[in-house]
Amino acid sequence: MRDVPLRTKLLVAIISVASVGGVLTLLAGGFLLNAQVIQEANRRVELALKTARSALETRLAGTRTACSLLADELGAMNGGPELALPPEGLLEGLRDKAEFDYLHLIDARGIIRATARGNATGQADSSPLVQVALKEGRAVDGFRIVPSSFLASESQELAAKSHVQVIPTPRAKGDKQVDLSEAMVLEAASPVVVAPGRVIGVVRAGMVINRNSDMVDRIRNTVFTVSTYKGKNFGTVTIFQDDVRIATNVTGPDGSRAIGTRVSAEVYDQVLRDGRTWLGPAFVVGNWYVSAYEPIRDVQGRVVGMLYAGVLKDRYDDALRDAMSMLLAIVILVTTVGVVMSFWLSSRIAGPVVGLTQAAVRVAQGELEYRLPEPGSAQRDEIRQLVTAFNQMVTALQQRDAQLRETLDDLRSTSDELRRWNQNYLDTLEFITHELKNQVAAMKVNLLAVRDGYVGELTEEQYEALDDVSTAINRTEEMILNYLNLSRIEKGELEVRAQPVAISSDILRPVLRELKGQFEEKRMTVEVHVPDDMVVQADPALLQIVYENLLSNAAKYGRQGGTVRMTGRRINGWVELHTWNEGQGVSAERLEELFRKFSRLQPPGHQERGTGLGLYITREIVRKHGGEIRAESREGEWIDFIFTLPRHDMLLEEFPEDVADTAEALQTTLIQ
Repeated sequence: MRDVPLRTKLLVAIISVASVGGVLTLLAGGFLLNAQVIQEANRRVELALKTARSALETRLAGTRTACSLLADELGAMNGGPELALPPEGLLEGLRDKAEFDYLHLIDARGIIRATARGNATGQADSSPLVQVALKEGRAVDGFRIVPSSFLASESQELAAKSHVQVIPTPRAKGDKQVDLSEAMVLEAASPVVVAPGRVIGVVRAGMVINRNSDMVDRIRNTVFTVSTYKGKNFGTVTIFQDDVRIATNVTGPDGSRAIGTRVSAEVYDQVLRDGRTWLGPAFVVGNWYVSAYEPIRDVQGRVVGMLYAGVLKDRYDDALRDAMSMLLAIVILVTTVGVVMSFWLSSRIAGPVVGLTQAAVRVAQGELEYRLPEPGSAQRDEIRQLVTAFNQMVTALQQRDAQLRETLDDLRSTSDELRRWNQNYLDTLEFITHELKNQVAAMKVNLLAVRDGYVGELTEEQYEALDDVSTAINRTEEMILNYLNLSRIEKGELEVRAQPVAISSDILRPVLRELKGQFEEKRMTVEVHVPDDMVVQADPALLQIVYENLLSNAAKYGRQGGTVRMTGRRINGWVELHTWNEGQGVSAERLEELFRKFSRLQPPGHQERGTGLGLYITREIVRKHGGEIRAESREGEWIDFIFTLPRHDMLLEEFPEDVADTAEALQTTLIQ
């Protein structure tokens, strides 16, 4: 078989490298583009859902504020035991100005005394919001499902909104055919108080959400603007009653609003049945949307519907397709240019190398007087240097040939000696390798035999040996984790993604489950005195590392049968957290050494050695959150690690003053 020419080898090698590089670039680029597009779509709809929820909460707060202002004014007007009626036209004027669908004045017995419109006067009302306002004397708001008869007392137009025909929808759950005869309302109620603790009535206002296109359109315009894509709304917002769309800007095949259509089965199960938020692609009427759903609960905490925000998935699919097409075009162009360049490079490199090869063959055959001609001016580069070096090498060979012949016997003797040394080395290496292999194999076989019970029932000593192996593995894993965290800190890659975190449920319970075996092994008592409602603004993953380090230290160095206690308290805008345990403790002058890198303060008689990184990493994480950590100890008795974190609501301290200003302005407007 003939040897492949060097030029062909170079050509194939360069083309192969260019092709493989192009394919890898295409695959990696496609993966990264797809991940980026999906991440951007999910981020956008998640933000859109939060904005939509904020818009609904703002509307609820505005309704509650309007009711409170009117209730305060009526309270000032009333002085007797019975609820006096407001001036004629006041309720209707406020209803029109605030765009309420109904506005009621209810006395302490729950009887409607006045309405902005309709014939509900004299009817009894026992809705949950009215009961809370009467019994507890505070303003309240929320969502409620009301029958059509309730709305009919206001107007037949409102009652008609509650009737929604359920339309069969692809991918919906079951075969629900019952049309809606109830309506979802956004409602608020505020007590009319004439003296402390004396409530004589309630002001209640509400808005019907069914078929309320203005509400969802305003929310959509706030979140997405009114942009469209391929004739469809790019972003859409929907409010569901149960799983039926009652207010939406999603359109059906005929272009009309998809009122009465139902949500897909998978969304139904996760949001309505399980009460969890949905984020991801979902089938909406006739198209796929990147969607976010969350449950809507009434004032009693029951799931009565859903809030939805989504963007058309086609937009992101097309963007990904366009980006991939552009990437493919670039890869093809670069690969083509590389192939063309490879022809030129292979010719330029292979020609002089072939001449050198032929010259080397002649020199090898003994023609030491042979010399290569100098290359042309176009090749005065590394090739010329190589030719010059070759000629110099041949000259040197020619000069030394005689010397080599004279020392041939010495070289042969040296060669034989080196050969013997080399053989001895190989023999020794083979022996050592063989012996180590046998020893490792024997250790492995014995360990497997003990673990699997092939040598009989395990004795206490064997269990202790296996426990030692397990302990060594755990220490190794802890060491690796600490060094990885140290690397992140040293590189400045420790990023804090803060969010509201409940200390007890989100952090302590998972960490204590993980360390349960260590505490039980030392028969230690663990006490948690952190309130369930204590919430901080922190990164949950990093905060879990903090407690893992503190509690694992308590398990390692705490007293056998001792107590580990976790407590917390609120101080202004901060939360102060304690992790206390009985043990040897540390002297006051050495407390600061605990948080130094690679510092190891081993208690007397303690055999287990750590990396000296856990508390250093803990301090860096706490500082990244804006807090501080310190240790207090009574040597020989106990040690307490104390650190601070910001409360999740510390940025809202001035909010009540703003609310007061807003309420005062609204009250002035109402009186005018």
